[in-house]
Amino acid sequence: MNVWLRRLLYLLLLVIWLLVMGFPVVAAILATQGEIQIGERTERHVRLFLIQETDDGGLALEWTRPATTADACRQGKIVYFMWKGDGENASYCTCYDASGAVVSSEPSPC
Repeated sequence: MNVWLRRLLYLLLLVIWLLVMGFPVVAAILATQGEIQIGERTERHVRLFLIQETDDGGLALEWTRPATTADACRQGKIVYFMWKGDGENASYCTCYDASGAVVSSEPSPC
């Protein structure tokens, strides 16, 4: 077997092993805290959160990035992974003032 192919296979197995070992950690954090967020809410961020309602249950993944039209606006998207009920994926635009307070939030892209 080629050396590079063997190394690529080892790397692939390592990544799969890390994903399998990381799943219980992510599940425990979601069960105790309800969300995992990377980044600041008024800046670029990614957030995975748990949905626990009486009629709905699942996970949602939200991410934002700077909008192309204005410096103080952030474009966001939410994708739902539901095992109970329905979740409609959404795109939105949120604009902030200098103090970080929300000025406007629209349910459409910027």
